[in-house]
Amino acid sequence: MSQLSAATPPTHDASPTRRPGRPRDARCDHAILQATLDILGEGGVAGLSIDAVAARAGVGKATIYRRWTSKESLVLEALRSDTAPIEVPDTGNLRADLEAYFAGIIDRFAANDGSDVLPHLIEAACYDAEVRVSLDEYIKQRQEPMRAILRRGAQRGEISADVDRTVMIEALVGPVIYRRLLTGGRIDKAFVRKLLDIVL
Repeated sequence: MSQLSAATPPTHDASPTRRPGRPRDARCDHAILQATLDILGEGGVAGLSIDAVAARAGVGKATIYRRWTSKESLVLEALRSDTAPIEVPDTGNLRADLEAYFAGIIDRFAANDGSDVLPHLIEAACYDAEVRVSLDEYIKQRQEPMRAILRRGAQRGEISADVDRTVMIEALVGPVIYRRLLTGGRIDKAFVRKLLDIVL
C-alpha cells in the first residue's frame, strides 16, 4: 500500500453522483413538443422529421435524441402532453354514459379528420418494441374514462360484476378503430347506437 493511500483514509460523499451533462430544461422540452404538434397539425407524420422539429424548436438534433430515441417516441409524448382525456360522463345510466363518451370521440375525429398519426404508430409498433410499449401505455391511458364508466355500470348492476371489462372495451372500441383505419365507414351517433345495441 502506498504512503498516500495509507495516510489518507477514503472519503464517502453522501450526495448522489451527478450524471454527466446538463439537466434537462423544461422550456426546451416544451418547445420541442410544441414544434412536434405544430408540424403534425400541418402535414401529419409524413411531414415530420427530427430535422424539421429541431429547426422549428430552435434546438440541435442531438438535444432531441438525448430525450427521445425515435420520431415515434417523440410523437407519443407530444400527443400525451397535448390531448386531454375525454371527460367521464356520469348520467347514472351505463348506455347514456357510453353514448356521451363516444360523442366526445366523434368530435375528436372530426377535428383531426384524415390524420395519419395512429396508423404510423401502429406500423412502427410492429417492429419497434419500445414504440410498442409506449403505444400500449398511451392506449391504456386513453381508455381510463371508459374503464370508469364500466366500473360504475357494474356497481349499479347494469353489467355483471365479473365481466371482463378489458374485453368489453375492446369490443366497443374495436369496430370504431376498424372503420376509422380500414373501411373509412361513417362513425356517427347512429353507428354508436347500433354498436351499443349489439354489445350491451
